[in-house]
Amino acid sequence: MRYLFDTSALVAFFNEEKGASKVKVLLEGVENGVAGGFVSTISLTELFYLYNAKAGSPEPREVIENIMGSKLKVLPINISTSLLAGRFKKGIPLGDALIAANASETGAKIITDDPHFSKTGVEVLEFR
Repeated sequence: MRYLFDTSALVAFFNEEKGASKVKVLLEGVENGVAGGFVSTISLTELFYLYNAKAGSPEPREVIENIMGSKLKVLPINISTSLLAGRFKKGIPLGDALIAANASETGAKIITDDPHFSKTGVEVLEFR
């Protein structure tokens, strides 16, 4: 099994929100080598922005370092990813179209609670 963790799933995990326990189980599967795990560079940007803008939340660099120290593979945005995202863009934010393209290229399910990913045709696993 392969999972791409969307920003919403990682925020829930780091903030210990509803659904965090499900995300934690999936992340533990990645760390134990039971599943492949991915995160888009788009999510790293979103996480850094969100935690940098919110007082009293985890330090943005600590969040990014935690991810970089895990077994999650960080996926870049290259030309083929960009072009595929152009197909997925209809009715969803550009960042999410890029995340969906990363998931499609790796054959990963997107771990998310954002319903608009279903418009892309990429397989989704909701954590809440």
